[in-house]
Parts: sequence; structure tokens; C-alpha cells
Amino acid sequence: MTLKNLFTGENRKKLTLLGIAAIMILLLLGTRSCGGKTGTGEAAVPAEDAAKIEQGLEERLTGLLEKIDGVGEVKVMVTLEQSSVQLYENDRKTQTDLTADSESTTKNNVLETEVVLAGSAKEPLKKGTVQPKVRGAAVVCGGADDPVIREKVTYTVAKALNIGISKVYVTD
Repeated sequence: MTLKNLFTGENRKKLTLLGIAAIMILLLLGTRSCGGKTGTGEAAVPAEDAAKIEQGLEERLTGLLEKIDGVGEVKVMVTLEQSSVQLYENDRKTQTDLTADSESTTKNNVLETEVVLAGSAKEPLKKGTVQPKVRGAAVVCGGADDPVIREKVTYTVAKALNIGISKVYVTD
């Protein structure tokens, strides 16, 4: 199949739908909260939540990959680097101590950080959540013995998860 034939007729419609689906997944993944570590407290979420995130990604990817022409039954496994991290607002206090002796004056700054508590229950003020990063993905699917289909699956997974193609393994 030539490149010119790839973008004509029925293939053009399929590629357009695949592109739209990939963009939608990227937009959904892009709505994650993110933030730096400066001025925030962190608390990890239990591993059960990471498993739920992995399972959700796997289900969404399976549905997407099954729509690629030439792909048969699909099994997907996604691994994450860590679980989600909850970010809490911190209150920073700086105390300056001046020490003077006969020859010079010394200035010492002491920085203290406390988690900001809010509400009547005095719970930590949540700033946001940093979702875990995807470590890699493995895909077992019918049709992966064809190099063109394997490439389509690899690039689709890499784009959908925003990872490099070297972190995606596809086999039949």
C-alpha cells in the first residue's frame, strides 16, 4: 500500500476517526491537575487507586485499539510510576534571629512550614492532585504480526498515553 492510497477513500475516514479518538484521549489525559512541590504538602494515595487508574486506562485503550482496521482481540496492560499524589497548601513562616557580638552581626533565617487547615473539621486545605505518570504499556493483539498494524498500534498507544514509542511493546 502506498502512502497516497493510505490517505484516500475509506482509509481516510478511518484515519480521521482514529485521529479524533486520539485527540480526545489526549485532551482527557491533559485535564489532570498538576503543580510543583514548592509550598505544598504531599500525601500519596493508596495503591488501590493506582490500580483503578491503570484499569481505566487499559479499558479505554482496548476500546480504541479494537477500532483499528486489522486489529483482532486486544489485551492491554498499563503500568504507572507511582500512585496519585495529593497536594496540600502550606503556610511558610520565616523567623529571623540577629546575633551581635563585638566584631560582627550574624543574621539567621529559620523557615518553618505547616499545612494549612480549613473548615470546622480542621482538615488540610487540598490544593490539587498530581496524577501518576505512565511507565509503559504492553499490548497483545491479533494482527500484530503485520508490521503496519503493529506500527499503528504502537503509535496510537504512545500518543494516547503521552509516552515514547520505546515504552510500548506490541505482540501477537
